Amino acid sequence: MAETYDFIIVGGGTSGCVLASRLAHTPSAPRVLLIEGGGPNDNPSFLSVENRWAIAFTEPSVNWGYKSVPQTQLSGQEISLPRGKGLGGSSAINFSCWVIGSSSDFNFWSSLVDDESWKWDGPNGVKERFRKIENLHTDTITTSQEKYLDHSQLSEHSKSGNVDLSYNEVWSELENLILDAGSEMDVLNKDGNSGNPAGFGLLPSTFYNGKRVTSTTAYLSSPPSNLTILTSAVVSKILFDSKKRATSVQTISGQVFTAEKEVILSAGAFDSPKLLLLSGVGPKDEVEKHGIELVHELPGVGQTLKDHYYFPLIAVLKEKAPTPQPPFAITKDPKFDTGPQAPTGWLSSPAVLASPELANLPQNWQEHIKQSNIPTHELVFSGLTHGLDLPRPDSEVIRINSAVMNSQSVGTVTLSSSNPLDPPLINLNYLTHPYDRRVAIETVRSGLEFSKTSKMQEVIESNLVWPASESEEDIWEFCKNAVQPVYHHAGSCRMGREGDEDAVVDREFKVRGLKGLRVVDHSVAPIMVNNHTMSTCFLIGETAAEKIIQEYGL
Repeated sequence: MAETYDFIIVGGGTSGCVLASRLAHTPSAPRVLLIEGGGPNDNPSFLSVENRWAIAFTEPSVNWGYKSVPQTQLSGQEISLPRGKGLGGSSAINFSCWVIGSSSDFNFWSSLVDDESWKWDGPNGVKERFRKIENLHTDTITTSQEKYLDHSQLSEHSKSGNVDLSYNEVWSELENLILDAGSEMDVLNKDGNSGNPAGFGLLPSTFYNGKRVTSTTAYLSSPPSNLTILTSAVVSKILFDSKKRATSVQTISGQVFTAEKEVILSAGAFDSPKLLLLSGVGPKDEVEKHGIELVHELPGVGQTLKDHYYFPLIAVLKEKAPTPQPPFAITKDPKFDTGPQAPTGWLSSPAVLASPELANLPQNWQEHIKQSNIPTHELVFSGLTHGLDLPRPDSEVIRINSAVMNSQSVGTVTLSSSNPLDPPLINLNYLTHPYDRRVAIETVRSGLEFSKTSKMQEVIESNLVWPASESEEDIWEFCKNAVQPVYHHAGSCRMGREGDEDAVVDREFKVRGLKGLRVVDHSVAPIMVNNHTMSTCFLIGETAAEKIIQEYGL
């Protein structure tokens, strides 16, 4: 294969596949090399409905299998962190929920980095850019489901984008019951992807024709001849010339590939900062303590890691209660089977909004969180029983997963050694910020409130995973012991405006102080958008592609 290209993209995950496709399909047909450390990920069974909720935990060939360092604030827990390995990245192993988030989140992103392209509205805004991504199929929605979904609102979504989205043709009784119970607490939201997610609703998934849709199937099903895709090739280092221009990448096997225009990292929130550090770019002390020559000091590399995280409340259902859809149920038409769905509630806690913990945040964060379409927390529901000690072999459960939004706790990604095959050291630092502790307690209280609705009381038999009591002390103890990641890691190569010395990339995705090098993945996100972040990763790929195409006149 050739050794010289115009653009080299390191990482065939969600953003990387989008970017590779968009650049390669431009009229000038630049030579693009997409390098992926994992395999081609072309086993059809991995895309099946049966694997929607399981593959992240059962198939090591498509999972890097990272773990956090022991979390001292959480009694030394080492938290499992599945990350997609192979083409498609985490879009190939996640839970396939399509949640865009709040328009105000993107407007806040725009203000933080001083870039109009992140604003929600406008001809070149985020809302319009999502039209290039979404292809929403609504033909399976039945009359009974129209109680929860609004055809007229959903018709405003694109039906011509790359990513097929759909709802299950047959809903379980439990899914309907959850939404009815939610309506006792808050409003029903019949299109949570309108830019206002507030309330309870059911959102589409990236399943269509009975198969998972990934960034690979959506964007690289027919790659052009000027796009070369190399899999099972782990990049060990970025090479620079004397003027600090990224010129090449080197793999662990010693292959060197040269980029005449740019090297672009799309390796994700753990591996993009890791590769920068291995290449001599990052905090001086962190680079040099591993015997790596410092190429460029950049203090922010790996230093502002964030995530959403949640606390599962799990209750056993009465034997005659409406039960979850069987995990691998066949619907009327297998083409429209998405597997069990996950109703959600995006809610705002008055206790959080009135708290001293919020009042102690920077003024711009206070104003942001107080907006009516910004949730303080999410409730997400399922009936999954995997790994539970059930009272009966046939017991069914409801999981009320209560998640922290707008997290202020900040973690780090650093090197364990100079060996590129060694995993990075990932310190999550969950629940270390006072604001997050307040939201954690209040989101669990919100989950408890949901369990007390009349609809839930009709079907709940007993509590399986639950706080010892409803006192603040017992809820806090529960949070520390039960916390789980949502796997939405971001910010470890944070984007910032001009003059932001802690930012890793500028608003053009360019690594500050270097030439010919960008980062295009979720590591650049300056905030955790209140959503399920796969949609943001697709958006990042599209946004970067637009900027690069415009800059080079491709």
